Amino acid sequence: MIPKVTYGARVRGLLEYLWGPGKAEEHVNPHLVAGYDDVALLAPERREREGGGWSLEELAARLDAPQIAAGERGVQQYVWQCSLSLPAQEGQLDDATWSRIAGRFVAEMGFTGDAERAGCRWIAVRHGLSAKGNDHVHLVVTLATEDGAPVWLRQDKRRSQQVADLLEDEFGLGKWTPGRAGATKRPELGRPEVDRARRSGQAPDRELLRRQVRAALAGARSEAEWVARMKGAGLLVAPRTSAKDPNQVVGYAVALRPTGAGTPTWYAGRSLDGDLSLLQVRTRWPEAERPPVGQWKAADSTESNLRGEDRMAVWRSSVAALEAISGRLTGVPPDSPQWPAVARASAELLARVAAATEPSGQGPMSRAADALARAAAPPRRAPVPPASSVARELGRVADALLVAGRARDGGEAAVLLAVVVQAARLVVALAELRAAQQQAHAAGAAAVAAAHLMPLLQSGAQLVDQVQVPNQGGPPQRPVHTLPGPVRPRIDPRVERDPQR
Repeated sequence: MIPKVTYGARVRGLLEYLWGPGKAEEHVNPHLVAGYDDVALLAPERREREGGGWSLEELAARLDAPQIAAGERGVQQYVWQCSLSLPAQEGQLDDATWSRIAGRFVAEMGFTGDAERAGCRWIAVRHGLSAKGNDHVHLVVTLATEDGAPVWLRQDKRRSQQVADLLEDEFGLGKWTPGRAGATKRPELGRPEVDRARRSGQAPDRELLRRQVRAALAGARSEAEWVARMKGAGLLVAPRTSAKDPNQVVGYAVALRPTGAGTPTWYAGRSLDGDLSLLQVRTRWPEAERPPVGQWKAADSTESNLRGEDRMAVWRSSVAALEAISGRLTGVPPDSPQWPAVARASAELLARVAAATEPSGQGPMSRAADALARAAAPPRRAPVPPASSVARELGRVADALLVAGRARDGGEAAVLLAVVVQAARLVVALAELRAAQQQAHAAGAAAVAAAHLMPLLQSGAQLVDQVQVPNQGGPPQRPVHTLPGPVRPRIDPRVERDPQR
């Protein structure tokens, strides 16, 4: 749950916005779900005349009353507003649940008072999904108590984050924001990006680029190889040089190739994700010599020219390798120093599989790849993770998938599906192990990645049974297909009933 706090000096103006159409016409059903008094008494009525709309005068007067009583003692920016938003993958809650969440939130924030101090007047407004598909509620609080005493806040934004963490546990909500646990931050999409993606019917450019850059890192053995892979995937890559030394690369930007006469939209690596900045990427090869700007510009890659039977052989081998790796994961202790490298390699492998199977950037594999990347997000200023044999094996599988490329026909797609299903099983196993590590935010992000892939596991298992995979110890055998148990039982039903999917 993501809280966002703002301040204002006009209750009536905020109410008109909350009961208005919204910036993107998303306020389809504005209504109260909770408040300091009975909702039935507080709720504004619709106007039958005067062009319709809502009668907000009485509600605004009720909320303003304590501030008027405070007079000159009052806080100037006395309207405290906080939106509590769920990521789109969480689905939607009902009004009764939001009412309980709102009541607990204002109580934990200290707005409801106690035996020694009167409380503030507040309401909680809900009006449908946001433009980005997030279920949310708006809390409006007057920063004056019922007896007219002003309320001065200290570190309320930090406190709101702490209360959100508390309520996620209390109400069984997923912890999808590793940044709150000290991980590298992922910049949010802007409204223009979301609007452009909606008009085009494609995933936002920033999401596509983030996944492609991460996929290019999977198994890459040097900075130059990573740059070549990005170009081989069709991305435009521009190095940023040092002001002191024009031959030294200190950053980069990427863009999708525009169609027609369009101009590319560039994104710096750090604006895609915190762990995709050049500084963070270079921690993978600490001893390597940095390629100069000329090598960045000259780097190039060619597409795979494998024959169909060779591609299918690569995919079959990858299925066997991923099945073996999933088995090995169960033997790695939760406190093993291997985990940071394993989590990162798993996220990059999934990005590689998504790039091969969903080039449009839309679909369960793409959504799962983004979620798993948050589960693997490294802490800021974290040391370079130690080497891991499991991570190296995942890198080799990613290398093989890069060489194989995409399926060319239905027969090849059926074999590639076996890789998808086995990768999904790997993600489920990883989510269970992240939960065992008691890293709540990382476990929540891994769990939603697994939830995205559950339908693929259920529908793809029968097809996978028909694909022969090589056994390292003997002739090809049919793999044993046992679906893992639920990662977090409260997630799966919500994902299935999410109308956005």
